[in-house]
Amino acid sequence: MIHYLIVILEHNAVPFCSYETIPAEANALIPLETLQEAVTHAIRNRMSMSFLYGRTPLPETYHDLIESVEHVKIMPPEMATCSEEAVPVIDACSHGSMVLPGASRTRNVILRIGSGSIDLLGQLAGTLRGRFRRLNIILVDTGNLTAPLFERYEKQLHIVREYLEEEYLGGSMPEVSVITDRPFLVNMNNCNAGIEHLTCAPDGKLYVCPAFYYHRPETSLGTLDKLREYRHSNLLELSRAPICRNCDAYHCKRCIFLNGSLTLELNTPSSQQCVASHLEREVSRVFLENISDCLPECAKPAPIPALDYQDPLTLICDRSISEENRDRHFAALLSKPIEHLPASELLLQIYRSEPRLINKLKEFFRNHPAAEAEE
Repeated sequence: MIHYLIVILEHNAVPFCSYETIPAEANALIPLETLQEAVTHAIRNRMSMSFLYGRTPLPETYHDLIESVEHVKIMPPEMATCSEEAVPVIDACSHGSMVLPGASRTRNVILRIGSGSIDLLGQLAGTLRGRFRRLNIILVDTGNLTAPLFERYEKQLHIVREYLEEEYLGGSMPEVSVITDRPFLVNMNNCNAGIEHLTCAPDGKLYVCPAFYYHRPETSLGTLDKLREYRHSNLLELSRAPICRNCDAYHCKRCIFLNGSLTLELNTPSSQQCVASHLEREVSRVFLENISDCLPECAKPAPIPALDYQDPLTLICDRSISEENRDRHFAALLSKPIEHLPASELLLQIYRSEPRLINKLKEFFRNHPAAEAEE
């Protein structure tokens, strides 16, 4: 079910995720007719929209169309200063000319950071304190990450964690995607490109996400009036990812484009994606332990168990461990978060994960032989 459309307003629009754009000399705006068609489609199908801006001033007719639908503006930081609702994209790779948003605890901010800027993460997060409600941290060149870089990334994440703990213990609760998301999730919350959202590009065509427009234009899904099904659409589903569907790094973006680029399989993440997500998960675990006492009892998430791996494939592929022992190992890890939960909280976690399970449990106990005997 497609819930929202991403619209690239010009070819040289700001990249907001891990992909890089391919600048064009003939940088054209999306045709007004295409924008009109996208907005009309979104309104008719009750979709929200995200608009990716470049640095080209838009004609008034474009502004009027954009304002006629529920939307989010994602902009270069110097343009986002005009509105607290706009989401600025800060690129740490160009830190020499970076523009930071003004102080606002209601703003969402995207921070893109690559391997060459990893050591700036803690410093940038400190500089941005008090300037956002939510900070989305995006690793942009995941394929280049190595063991030494992961060690530096983990160190920087702990610096950010310490900032966050000070904020939470002081009564403020800002969000930093790679640290605060995992504690409050009970199932996978991936990017879901091609499942929950599609991208409308300046060429008038639809794509799974902006990365496919820039790097795999041959995968176009057609146009809004002649939408073709993605021929690999069955591989976009979590159910077709046997490793991911049993993983509890729930915040992982599980980027379909990176999967295809680094492993040649849309439903199989690279080791770099898994390691990064599990490093973030571990920092989230420490964060939750340290701020647990300042959370009200009714809002405390289940504890996150410590893991003895960073890439689940290393355990799955370990021939020295029998299949039975592997299953027992993972079952023990998955059960740890619920060991100390009261029954009411356990039922609430089950309901959040899959509401229909409660009805199935009721039906099971209603028809159980023991229940009939008691009657």
